[in-house]
Amino acid sequence: MRQTALHIAEAVSKYIVEPSRTCVLDMISACDTVERANEELRCLTGVRHFFHDREAFEEFHRILMLPASSAVPHKSREWGDFQTPPGLATRVCRYLAEIGVSPRIIVEPTYGTGNFILAALKAFPTVELVYGVEIQEKYHWHLKLALLIKALSGHRTLAEIELHQDDIFTHRFSDEILKAQDMLIIGNPPWVTNAEIGALDAHNLPTKRNIKALKGIDAIMGKSNFDIGEFIVLRMLDLFSGQRGALAMLCKNSVIKNIVNILPQRRLKVSNIRALEIDASREFGASVMASLLVMNIGASNSAFTCQVATLDHPNRVTSTFGWTHKRFVSNVEDYEPNSDLDGKSPLVWRQGLKHDCAPIMELNLRDGLWVNGNGEVVDVEDQWCYWLLKSSDLRKFEVDRARRKVLVPQHRLGEDTFDLQENAPMLWEYLVRNSEYFERRKSNIYRNKPRFSIFGVGEYSFTAYKVAISGLYKEPCFSLVLPMAGCPVMLDDTCYFLGFDTYPDALFTASLLNSPMVKQFLQSIIFADAKRPYTKEALMRIDLAQAACRSSFYTLRTFWAEIGYKPRVSVLEADFEEYKQRLSPIAKMREGLQFTLRI
Repeated sequence: MRQTALHIAEAVSKYIVEPSRTCVLDMISACDTVERANEELRCLTGVRHFFHDREAFEEFHRILMLPASSAVPHKSREWGDFQTPPGLATRVCRYLAEIGVSPRIIVEPTYGTGNFILAALKAFPTVELVYGVEIQEKYHWHLKLALLIKALSGHRTLAEIELHQDDIFTHRFSDEILKAQDMLIIGNPPWVTNAEIGALDAHNLPTKRNIKALKGIDAIMGKSNFDIGEFIVLRMLDLFSGQRGALAMLCKNSVIKNIVNILPQRRLKVSNIRALEIDASREFGASVMASLLVMNIGASNSAFTCQVATLDHPNRVTSTFGWTHKRFVSNVEDYEPNSDLDGKSPLVWRQGLKHDCAPIMELNLRDGLWVNGNGEVVDVEDQWCYWLLKSSDLRKFEVDRARRKVLVPQHRLGEDTFDLQENAPMLWEYLVRNSEYFERRKSNIYRNKPRFSIFGVGEYSFTAYKVAISGLYKEPCFSLVLPMAGCPVMLDDTCYFLGFDTYPDALFTASLLNSPMVKQFLQSIIFADAKRPYTKEALMRIDLAQAACRSSFYTLRTFWAEIGYKPRVSVLEADFEEYKQRLSPIAKMREGLQFTLRI
């Protein structure tokens, strides 16, 4: 009860001042039972079960009798707290009313301070019941007292209000809600991921599970990380998408993208999806892209495209993303001209080396000596030390120089490193001496693996020529990476690449990938505001054989002239035609291509 008393005291201090304080105290003092107090307050505020037990009733009465005090609201990062400003909540509800939303039932799954509920009660006179869920007890009391003060000032709502202090991940909705029609689901769920909350040792998490149904290494390497708001929106849709109404939730743009992406898989009955951008920096002081996600639920004909506009100008649609031709794209209009390139890459894109130990594994040249991130001079066997490129190095068509090196203790995934003691004693001694850095690595991918294990390594890592792209930049640039000092070059895990044994194959591939049609196609399927716009999944959608069919040797020569590039060996039209012939049939038989091109 101690925490409850603190929360009641904080809410009373914030909302109840004279003369309201005396009025509320007189009313509560006149109630000899909690049942009578609840009935009085229900008639006044519309709130069902204002006090859930006698202890809370008595504590409320006791605090009202104490001298007024000022409590400072406590903000907790644990909950991803970005409370909705009243002005923004009012604008959202006004927009919904203008487009014809007229709910009987309003559901707010994480109501916080209650600004959306207060705005909705004012905007929608047809509402009969507001049903709110909130895990933080302090907000539970804040909203009830805010409603009480509004009622005392003459703004009594006609709607019934049912508030639950509960976990939305496990909350069981009543049949009254589960069977309701003309519903509006509204709110602003937390803007943090399960990994961020886990790092804060917080507890408002859904039961641990892989909600994206990822397999193997994808799940282990963090792709199963999800936004808490994403989970809440999907749970609301799973529960209520069959019922007539609308959903309007403030979300990060990345969450909206993920939700639209997963809609067909969940077979949800939604339509008329819109993402209305807001200025999150102005509204919340948060440097993140966010929007109001709006959709109709209970739709007879589901549609899984989302129109993008702004909340200030909701009718000015700037783009549309979502599902078209059974493919998920970032811009439906821009996708159409090059949709024939959307297939399955005949070549396997690989991610660069992942070691999570840069201070020890990566070396920089200083005064003619190789030093690690700690400034220690490193002298190990040359055959285990390779030139390394990072995303910032891939900004031009051809790359033949690097600024740093990386230690590569394995040649294939899971290879036993124990043999390094005999084959590379200096490297082994260096790694052992710095073993504490490897032991600090937190990722599960290193668990139960050989000492000093790395990921993203295999035969493909040691191919002489590579075509590489940074996963981080908005504009795609495919670089032709040449061997250095007669050795293959490694890339870090922010990069993706194709490996080749011959220069012409790498040259033709890099040139095709840099063509306007491929770049335009890529930009129509990736989301430039993502942390990593270019991923293996996106790159694997490029049908290189189709791109080759749409190109000619003259096209390549024109491209080389435009960028001022002269091939390092003579290549002829016949070479390109032979390359196209090898690509075309093998696009259907992937193993044959890999054998032919030796990648």
